[in-house]
This record gives sequence, C-alpha cells and structure tokens, in this order.
Amino acid sequence: MDDAAPDRVNLFVVGVNKAGTSWLYELLDAHPQVFMSAEKELHYFGEDHPDRRAAYHAHFPFEKAGRPYRYFGEATPFYCHGGAAVARQIRDYAPGAKVLAIVRDPVARLRSQFRYHKQLGYVREEAGPEALLGEAAAELRANSHYEKLLPPFAEAFGPDQFKLVSLEVAHADVPALWEELQAFLDVRRIPPPSLGNHASNATGSRAFRAVYRWGVHPLKRRFPVLYRALLRSSAARTAKRLFLHLLGTDERGALPAPVAAALRKEFRPTYRYLAERGFDDVYAAPLAREAVS
Repeated sequence: MDDAAPDRVNLFVVGVNKAGTSWLYELLDAHPQVFMSAEKELHYFGEDHPDRRAAYHAHFPFEKAGRPYRYFGEATPFYCHGGAAVARQIRDYAPGAKVLAIVRDPVARLRSQFRYHKQLGYVREEAGPEALLGEAAAELRANSHYEKLLPPFAEAFGPDQFKLVSLEVAHADVPALWEELQAFLDVRRIPPPSLGNHASNATGSRAFRAVYRWGVHPLKRRFPVLYRALLRSSAARTAKRLFLHLLGTDERGALPAPVAAALRKEFRPTYRYLAERGFDDVYAAPLAREAVS
C-alpha cells in the first residue's frame, strides 16, 4: 500500500452482529496506523448510498490527520445483510479496501442476539429457549447463516482483501490474531494492545435488561442524536460497565437437548462453511455430534 494517507474509508468490518464486532473494532482502533470512526455503525452503504458522502466523510480526518494513518475504517455489521449489492458498492467506492468479518459459533451468536432482543423489548422476557426454533426467531437464525451472508464479500474482494475472523479462535490467542491482522493490513508490527478478550458490547442479565428497556432504549428511540453522543462518551461507557458489573451479564447454560439438536441440524451448512475456511478445530465438533445423532 502507498504510504500516503488515503482520502476515503479503506477498512470495513461488515459483520456479523453479536459475534464480536465491537471487540474487533476496538482492537483495530488500537493500532496507531488505523483510525476507526468514533461512531461505530455508520450505515452508509445500502439502499441510501451514495447520497450522504459528505456526511459520511465528516467522520474521518482525511485532511487533518496528525499522523500517517494507512487506514480509515468503520464497522457496520449490518452490511453483511446487503449481499452482493453492498459488496459491489463498497468495492466501487474503495477498490483496494480491506474487508473483515468476524463470526462466532452460530448457536452462541443466536442466543446472544435473542437475549439482546429481550433487552430491546423485541422478545418477551419470559420467552424460553424453545422460542429459538419458532417463526418469530427466524430472522435471528438467518443472521447466523454465515455461509449465505459472507460469500458475496469474499467474491467481491478476494483473499488478499477479505479476511474472516473467528471470535473463539481470537479469544484463545489474541496475540496470534493481532499478528495476523497486522500482516493482513501490512502495517507496522507492534505488541498487542491490552484489551483482553472481554465482550465490548455484552448483553446484560435479566435485571440489566429491565433497566435498559426502562431507561436507555426509550432515549435511543426518541432522541437518537443524544443517544449517539452518549455512545461516544467515556463516562457513559464506564457507567454501562459498572451496571453490567453490578447486575451481571446474560445468563448462560445448556440448551434443552431437543432444541440443541434442532439448531445443530439447522446450522449444519454453517459449521461446514466455517470448517472449510480453516476453523475445523473449533467448529467441527457440532458436525460430529450431528452425524452421531
């Protein structure tokens, strides 16, 4: 890559929701040659593209950069739902861009988003794990079918520009992932940041979800500008971490056997897709259990 600072966004995290995008965003932002937008999800590409380019570029100090950034990046996990159309928009906008997607065990990701939708009030708090199989959760299950969501981006950008990251593999060895990312981006090698592998956007416990629905979500819905400003506030992020510490994060536990078996069957193509992309050590076990059952 040319050492001159780019004049447009050239690094994208395109998915997947509730799979660790916030953690990956913070990890990328920790490198001194990478500038990630202060507002995480910009939603520029999609149906409204390209009518808001000036507003989009206002998030990035292309001309005012005080140090030689090689990448200006953003993370909008919903881009992966745009398929080939959004992949082409990004490629046409920045042909040399680097594109990342982070995935997670599809069942674990589904359960996390299911609980998050309880937090938002979209799913009844009383809904049990059997609801994961119902029609109301069909869209959430679709969000875990990476084999349908991500190939358009791999095809549009090719292996030198598109990289798939596994949250489980990353958390097992953060320094190794850090080395992979630096090599993929061709940036100066530095030691890994001390972010750990904590969830950057964790879903809260039942008590936390109740507080969120009562106080935070109405603010987000009625005063979105104020809400986005709070997202950029270190005090607000500290307050959230404190509430999560006091009230706890989402409850975990084994799924009922029939539900687990049904979901393994549902995501058989997803596990196969992940195994074929080099993550077989992590994601081959569910396929083996499904074969036995």
